[in-house]
Formats: sequence, C-alpha cells, structure tokens
Amino acid sequence: MRSYTNLLRPDTPFGSVADPWRRPTKWLAALSLLWGEAASDEPPAIMGAGLAVMAVHRTRPRTVSVPLAQFGYHVLVPDRIGENDGIVKVLDDALVQARREAQVIAWHNATDDLHVLQQLPHPEGAPRHAGINAVAEAWRDRTAQERSTARCVDTSHDLGPATGHVSETAAVHDLEPMKEFAGAAQQEGAQLACEALAENRLMDYSPDVLAASVLTSAVSTALLGGKFTERLVWREPLSIAEFVGPVAWEVAPPLFSGVAPSLSE
Repeated sequence: MRSYTNLLRPDTPFGSVADPWRRPTKWLAALSLLWGEAASDEPPAIMGAGLAVMAVHRTRPRTVSVPLAQFGYHVLVPDRIGENDGIVKVLDDALVQARREAQVIAWHNATDDLHVLQQLPHPEGAPRHAGINAVAEAWRDRTAQERSTARCVDTSHDLGPATGHVSETAAVHDLEPMKEFAGAAQQEGAQLACEALAENRLMDYSPDVLAASVLTSAVSTALLGGKFTERLVWREPLSIAEFVGPVAWEVAPPLFSGVAPSLSE
C-alpha cells in the first residue's frame, strides 16, 4: 500500500500531546474511507483511508482560512487488491489513539463504514480491532460520552442536512468542494480504480488522485466536525482545493496545481 503523510510520526499522530518539549495541544481528528467492489464473491476493498488532524482551542473557536491552513494528514491507498488487512491495522491504531487523545472524532456517515470494517474477514490469530470496535460502540449513542474520551460527531447526521455525500454537506456549510470529487463522482472514481487494480490495468490507476480524493473528504469532515462542536469557524466560503493544496500539494501535484486528471487516467 502507499502512504502519504506530513506527520513526523504517522504511527503516533497525537504524539505531541504527551511531548514534554512542546506545549500541549488539543486535537480534532477526522476519518474518511473509500470503498470498491472487486468481485461479487469478495469482500469490499478499501480504496482509500484518510486521517486529518487539526489543532483546536480548549475553550473558544479557532478561525481557519487559506493563508493559515495547517493540518496533519495520513492517507493510505492500495497498490493491489487484497491490502485491506494492512490498511485496517493502521486505521485501528489511529482510532485507539484518537479515542483517548483527541477532543473530537468526526466521521461522515460513520455507521456504514464501521459496520463494513467490523464485517471484513479477520485473519486467524490476529488481535481484535480494539479501536474500531470501541468507536463503533461509542457511535451508537454519541450523546453519551465516556469520561476522558473523544466526542463523536457524524457530519452526515449531526450537522445536517443528512446526505449521502460529504461534498453536499460541505456546500451547505460554506465549504466549496472540489468538483472532481463532488457527489457521486467520488465513489464512481473509487470503483473505477478498484476495477483497474482487480484487472491489473495499472495504466488506468492513479493512486495519487485517489489519495487526494480521500484526503479532501477527511479535511472537509474535519472542518464540518469543528463547526458542529464550535471549535472551528470560517468567515466566508472556503475552497477545499485552496485550503488543502498548500499543505498537501505533494500528494497530487497535477491536481492541486489546477490540472486534474481523472481517477481512471
């Protein structure tokens, strides 16, 4: 699998919380997943997993803008069909930490993602997915927050209006989604990428653009979760492309420079 990150320690994304040499920071974490169907008799394939981490203030909203864009990210996309286990392990480790060290976990329509994650085949002898299971349990009643754990926010249901696509919720709340990944186009692109991998058509597979797709969803979800919890605000329509580009330009340079290939190119 391919990993894209700007974190110095991607295996411990909230490490600075306990770093004695840095001022303690409060964090908001957001997750996003893309799925594909390789074959009818195989489990769904994770085509992208994104984690976005944003600093938040303990008591007041923090204003975000393009000139002040700053966030951490870790994105995984497969190099072949059959890499679910590796991606799930990284995701589970991040959730274990986020549940205890983040103030907020934001996820768009998390119930569906968590259900599929829990139904994926489990390698014999592998440890249980403690982070996924704990967050799935917490998601059943997001109003009942266990002490010293992150607040769970589902941006598809808690923020409103409830929609199937994070880009649609973003547009309602003064975020300008990237047109390349808006609405059904994002899932269609993920499915085309899945089929290209399954058929070994590597010339038709663009992992960098797939990574940009799930990253922009994670960042959008983080911003929406921050708005719902009154931790983040913006004063005018905020372009996701302009916000993400300066921080994560190296993920997909052609896309963030304004020349965007399709997911199947």
